Amino acid sequence: MARLSEGGAATDLGRRVGGLLLAARRYRGWSLRELAEASGLSLTTVHQIETGRTSPGLGTLQSLSTALGVPVGALFDGHGPAAPAVHVAADERPGVEIPGGRLERLASGLASQRIRGFVLTLGPRRETGPAPIAHPGQELVLALEGACVYEVAGQRYSLATGDSLLFESSQPHRALNPGSRTARVLLALYAPEEEPGWIDSHAATGPVPAETRRRHRPPRRGAPRRSS
Repeated sequence: MARLSEGGAATDLGRRVGGLLLAARRYRGWSLRELAEASGLSLTTVHQIETGRTSPGLGTLQSLSTALGVPVGALFDGHGPAAPAVHVAADERPGVEIPGGRLERLASGLASQRIRGFVLTLGPRRETGPAPIAHPGQELVLALEGACVYEVAGQRYSLATGDSLLFESSQPHRALNPGSRTARVLLALYAPEEEPGWIDSHAATGPVPAETRRRHRPPRRGAPRRSS
């Protein structure tokens, strides 16, 4: 689990996430140990997140939100009143630092909201996890910067800047950046029902295997994007 900053100093974001987690735990009347046992995390890990000493990956946040029975987004921006329109400035996006980059949440807060938007940044030769994940609904991906590879149900799709991909997110999927430059993608996730944990981890990052880097270099314009 990565530090929020050198020396372990808590950032404002870390304190906010930790504060929201603490509030959700106390609302349920749970002790630290009860939350740790329900989420499958260590007591030390839960305590460090609540105090803003570490930056949890989305897999960790997913485990905590599922245990608490709240959406993952509740640990980003809490449960404010619903609004007819929500505006979030670029420099005010709530986000989480992950080992391979950063995941930022776009505007959120409509009543009966079914769409969640994120900007995922992956560093060179990083990925969203060694194992694919799946969640209810559909997912639309738009490559904003750089190039990446999206793996869906074992099929790999190379995305250059401006390319998009739509798929049923109940299929196992993950993202990889096999290149030498940072990649940024827009994720729009839709689920037909509001339910705890409807968005799963896009975060437990690790290095991309050398074989993937060789086989999935950024394609030339006009070349097929889909590869086996």
